[in-house]
Amino acid sequence: MATWDEFAASDPELGAYGHERLHKHGIGLAYLATVRHDDGGPRVHPTCPYLAEGRLYVAIPKTSPKRLDLRANPAYMLHAFPDEEDPEFSIRGRARLVADGEEREIVAAACPFASGVHTDDDVFELDVERADSTRWENWAKADTYPVRRKWIADRLIA
Repeated sequence: MATWDEFAASDPELGAYGHERLHKHGIGLAYLATVRHDDGGPRVHPTCPYLAEGRLYVAIPKTSPKRLDLRANPAYMLHAFPDEEDPEFSIRGRARLVADGEEREIVAAACPFASGVHTDDDVFELDVERADSTRWENWAKADTYPVRRKWIADRLIA
């Protein structure tokens, strides 16, 4: 597992691409896939990831089922919102519940949202185990083809 900065330093091109994809709309937007805590099925939620001191975080309200999912099973996948020409970026790994008060304060101070981080929100750091990207050459033409890149725990697989 790696922090966001460790991943991005290991593969600067993919890290920059991922940062751009996750923040394409001016704010972090992505789908968070979790394993349902009650029946083990998949669940997908929109979420707003953001960086604090080189680490990727999500703050989840106490009313959200994804909070319970990550507490029961920390496996996750984060997929950036699609846009023109359908570029893709996703990461997967383990979510770590942030319980330390000082770290929560750092995360809260870095939160870019007007609503901020509430004291009863769960805050999770998203460690990166794998990152994948796809972009399309010759978009919308007869010879369109994918260009894929993959990073797995310090290994680049093009």
